[in-house]
Amino acid sequence: MKVVPLAGALGAEIHGVDLKQDAAWNEIHQAFLKYAVLVFRDQKIEPADLMKIGARFGEPCHYPFVTGMDKFPFIFEVIKEPDEKRNFGGAWHSDTAYLKQPPLATLLHAVQTPEHGGDTLFTSTAAAYDALSDGLRKVVDGLTGVNSAELKHGGGRSNLHKGIGSMKVHDTDSAADYVAEHPIARTHPDSGRKALYASRSHTTHFKGMTEEESAPLLNFLVQHQVKPEFTCRVRWAPGTLTVWDNRCTQHNAVNDYHGQRRHMRRITVGAQTPR
Repeated sequence: MKVVPLAGALGAEIHGVDLKQDAAWNEIHQAFLKYAVLVFRDQKIEPADLMKIGARFGEPCHYPFVTGMDKFPFIFEVIKEPDEKRNFGGAWHSDTAYLKQPPLATLLHAVQTPEHGGDTLFTSTAAAYDALSDGLRKVVDGLTGVNSAELKHGGGRSNLHKGIGSMKVHDTDSAADYVAEHPIARTHPDSGRKALYASRSHTTHFKGMTEEESAPLLNFLVQHQVKPEFTCRVRWAPGTLTVWDNRCTQHNAVNDYHGQRRHMRRITVGAQTPR
């Protein structure tokens, strides 16, 4: 097994591994904790294999707004057709932060990719936290974020998902029912390292404050944590599988491939309560 870092802050490509085998799992897990985003190329896996690989990181998690595959309800297909303009996941976020127990990891496997475009950006929210001043870290350490599934800053979940006709979207009208409070600076249970846990997609305000009062600091944090020096970029090809740690990263699916088809399979695993 060979580990090739993608950038200074996070991310690595892992070579010489067949994920359908268990032999290198301990080394993979250690790399996951160190780099937070792992990219595996040329993985010939089917949905059953993706379930088994995901299970090494944790129990599968239910996603409330997209129907899963037949026989594999925890895996859903992320598809953008050539005639569609909107994509799924096209804003900085950590997956399902509006749940009481969000998933620790997401696995995304590429089935069909554009000839160009369709990359995913990742950022280290741990590196972003470390880069704050001592004074601001003390402020952030005392804040709790209120997270909603409504996608208020994206025009609303129902409106956004109307433009994603090729996916099995459902129950978007119930998005307001999904609200969870989590620390703005969460502590990684394995490393003990703190990371920012706030996004423009999901975090509406700080607990005990109004949205207007929260906006200046919240806007600063969400812009600060995606500075180039905290990021890496993953370019997809058929057979690429990427797994990332939602506890200390955010990601953004770049929507720059209109007129081309992109087809991925996604599963989230390891529900945990942020501390």
